[in-house]
Amino acid sequence: MKKHGNSVLITGGTSGIGEALAVKFHERGDTVYVCARDEERLAAFSRMNDGIQTRRCDIQDKDDIAKLCEELGGEIDILINNAGILQEIPLYRHSCLDDQLREVDINLNGMLRMISAFLPGLVERTNPIIVNVTSATSFIPEAKAPIYSATKAAQHAFTKCLRHQLKAHGVEVVELIPPLTDTPMAAHVEGIPKISSDRVADALLKGLARGRTEIAPGMGRVAMVMARLSPALAFKMLNKTT
Repeated sequence: MKKHGNSVLITGGTSGIGEALAVKFHERGDTVYVCARDEERLAAFSRMNDGIQTRRCDIQDKDDIAKLCEELGGEIDILINNAGILQEIPLYRHSCLDDQLREVDINLNGMLRMISAFLPGLVERTNPIIVNVTSATSFIPEAKAPIYSATKAAQHAFTKCLRHQLKAHGVEVVELIPPLTDTPMAAHVEGIPKISSDRVADALLKGLARGRTEIAPGMGRVAMVMARLSPALAFKMLNKTT
């Protein structure tokens, strides 16, 4: 990663980890674009973060993405796929299928659409980077959030494959694996320690500077180790407290 002067595009960047990342990259002298679908949130973000550019884009809409790519695709050095939702879904309710499919479309398909659109331009840049924001639930699923856990596990697997395939093309593929983070998305979760979005953002910047491809701040690293050593115990421990 260049020390400064990168063009960075962050999906879902108006709050939480995405907002923290936008601010940190902007502070180090990068040109930052934040995209989201909610125009009111984008406007509020702009009022609070002078100098960071915003674009409206719904990652469920291929036409929105095509329009954004037409404008920015040739100049983006770092694409950060951060947008996502978390729903606690009782699977015994047959009526919840639409909610499940919507979560898959945002968390997983949205990432795929963005990478597909922006990859041709990224390949032409110097030292380009794709960052996929997954979760500790990629390794230890949260039973109350089955679709979130499943989509994050899918993102993890896809990121490893993408990294392998793009290595010969000069594109660095990085996975950011935050644990439970103090964001609006996790506001309903109580009784479990959370880390700050700023800490997650700092970890990414430090990891990128050191050339790391898997960056797991705080309990994210612990979750990875526990899932490998004793996956059944790790699952039991997490879901006993949630």
